[in-house]
Amino acid sequence: MFRRFAQKIYSRRTARALSQIATVELPRLGAISGETISERPSLLRDVAATALEQMQQRLPRCWSGLSRTDLLYVFASTAAHNLRPYGNGCPSQDYSELVRSPYLDCSNYGLLTHYVSRLLISEADRKTLSFVGWDGGAIGNHQMLFLSEHGKAPHLAIDPTLAIACIASFDDIASGKPIPLDAIAVVGATRQLDTSRAAFIAALVQGQFRPSDLLYYFPSVDDYLTRYGNPFDWPTPAVSILRDRHSGECRG
Repeated sequence: MFRRFAQKIYSRRTARALSQIATVELPRLGAISGETISERPSLLRDVAATALEQMQQRLPRCWSGLSRTDLLYVFASTAAHNLRPYGNGCPSQDYSELVRSPYLDCSNYGLLTHYVSRLLISEADRKTLSFVGWDGGAIGNHQMLFLSEHGKAPHLAIDPTLAIACIASFDDIASGKPIPLDAIAVVGATRQLDTSRAAFIAALVQGQFRPSDLLYYFPSVDDYLTRYGNPFDWPTPAVSILRDRHSGECRG
């Protein structure tokens, strides 16, 4: 599913554009592991403080409107991205199981971002993370997170699977609005999904998302955990792609 879209080839023009995307290296992320993240929360906060300084130094000027809390959510997604490599994923939604799993998939990374953020951000400062799934179209089956406050800007889209963050709302991306290069950043990424990352950024820059690619939208983690239901019953445009894939796998 997600790996299929990693095989897409992008043009030289797109490759040149991608070279202009802000990249923030976070070398201290190596100090964080599934064990230390819970046992030594002070270490996590210390690494996060250093990371925020690096982000503030390296991100383009248009990112200056983001709050410290916004950047902590970006860091939480990057910490989740670095904890385990991408793979078959963990069937559990429990935090302790996720950090012990040898591999994670895109839905695992999203939920783990939520859990890590709770270790970093006080209850009074927390914001609502929306969980959004896509299928078909330019990017295949994939999950993103959106962080926003009603009526306030800027909006922030986060992809912990690929360590991408961008200043964009759900409406911006779902409607196929091209996202400016300086509004996209790669933060603390591993090398595992480089090709997928480049293809995903190209989809953002070229406005390749469509409303018909929407598989699910859960406005909060509580909705995601308690109202997930049966995916095959979701009344969304891309559910037909999910059903067709499942029926094909059953026939195979």
